[in-house]
Amino acid sequence: MKDAYSFHVAVEGPGGLNETYDAMYRAYTNIFTRCGLDFSAVEAESGPIGGSASHEFMVNCASGEDTVLKCPASGYAANVEKCEIGARPHDLAAAPTGELLEVHTPNLPGIEEVGKAMGVKPGRMLKTLVFKVTGEGPVKWVLATVRGDHDVNEGKVKILSGCSVVMAPEAEARLAGFAIGYVSPRTVNSVPGVMLLIDADAAQGGFWATGADKDHYHVKHFNWRRDVGAALDDASKVKVGDLRNAMAGDPSPRSPGATLVTGRGIEVGHIFKLGTKYSEAMGLQVLSPQQQKQTVIMGCYGIGVSRTMAACVEMSHDENGIIWPAALAPYHVLITLMKPEDSKHAEVAEGLARQLNGAGVDVLLDDREERAGVKFKDADLVGLPIRLTIGDKALEQGGVEFKTRRDTGKGEIVRLDVAVERVLAALNAKA
Repeated sequence: MKDAYSFHVAVEGPGGLNETYDAMYRAYTNIFTRCGLDFSAVEAESGPIGGSASHEFMVNCASGEDTVLKCPASGYAANVEKCEIGARPHDLAAAPTGELLEVHTPNLPGIEEVGKAMGVKPGRMLKTLVFKVTGEGPVKWVLATVRGDHDVNEGKVKILSGCSVVMAPEAEARLAGFAIGYVSPRTVNSVPGVMLLIDADAAQGGFWATGADKDHYHVKHFNWRRDVGAALDDASKVKVGDLRNAMAGDPSPRSPGATLVTGRGIEVGHIFKLGTKYSEAMGLQVLSPQQQKQTVIMGCYGIGVSRTMAACVEMSHDENGIIWPAALAPYHVLITLMKPEDSKHAEVAEGLARQLNGAGVDVLLDDREERAGVKFKDADLVGLPIRLTIGDKALEQGGVEFKTRRDTGKGEIVRLDVAVERVLAALNAKA
C-alpha cells in the first residue's frame, strides 16, 4: 500500500481538509490516468474507517469484485453501498385491496419461501428490519421497510432517520415487543419510541403482504392508510425516501429522465475525510491561533500498488496474454533474436538495446535458443508494449520488424536508423 495522511485545523479554507482532499483526488486521477487504466472515481461509504465522505478509484473490469452504478448522462458514479436513487413518486392513500387476512407461515426462513407458501411474489411483499438507536433522544428504534425483492441500505437508514443506528440484537428487540422475522410497519403504533422509514417503492398502493407481528404468521392485503393510520401524517414518526440499495434501471439522482447502469470494478485506491474520529481517540490536539486546544481534523489516502498491477492485467489482456500499458510495463521493448548464435543478429540487437537504454527505454532481450513460434507466443503472453524482431529477412532490407502488442496482424519493417525514434514515438503515444 501507498498510504498518506493529512492533518488540519479547519475543514474549509486554505490548508483545510477539503482543499487537500480535492488535491489528492486530482493526484489520484492523474496517477491512474498516467498508468493507462480505464477507471472510475466513485462515491463510496466510509465503512468502519469512518468519516464524512470518501471516494473509491475503481478499475473498470468485468471480473471486478465490486458493483458500480453510473449515470450515463451526468457521469455520476457510486458503489452499491453509497449510490443514491433519484426521486420516485409514492402513494400512501390508496384504498385497500381486501380485508386483512392472516396466514400461518411456520418455520419459513426467508422472503422467497414465505412468498411461495402465500402465493405472493417477493416484489409484492414488505420487508421490515429493526434497528436500534445508539444515541440519546426520543427515538429508540428505527423500522426500515422495503419491498421484499430489495435490500435495506444501513447507511441510508442513518441518513433518512438522522440517527446513529445498528442492527437490533434479536433478544433485545423481542423484549421491546418486536416479533423479529414477522415485523410489520404497524409496529410503529404499538412499540414506544419507534420511527418508521419507508422506501419510496414500498410506499405505494395495491396489494401487499407483510409480517403479522407475531411468530409464524403473515398477513395479506396490508394497506398503508388503513393499517398504519394517523402515524403516516406525523413527520417525526414516519418518513418516506431513499432507503435501499440502488439497482440498474433506477432513476438517476443527478439527471432527471436518465437511469442508472451497472458495471464491475476492482478497487485500487480510496480516499477518506476522516474528520476527528481518530484524533479524538488519541487525544491529538494543537493550539489554535487563539491559543485554545483544538482537535486535529484528518484525511486518509491509499493506493494498492500491487493490486493496481493485478487490476491492470485483469483489465488489459486478450486470449494470448497480458497487454501492458507503457507506464506499467516491467520492460518497454522486447528484442527477439531469430538466430541468437549469429554474430550479426547479436550485434544489431545489442546496438539497439544500448540506444534504447540511453533514451530511457527499458529493454528485455530474448536470445534463447528456441523456435520462433515459441518466442512469439511467449512475447504475447508477457505482453510488453513493443516487440522488435531481428531476423534475416528484415536485416536484408536494412531494418527490424516492429510490432506493438495490441497489433493483431503482422509487424512492419522499420529501418535501423529510425527504429529508436519509432519506438519512442509509439511509447509516448501510449503514455
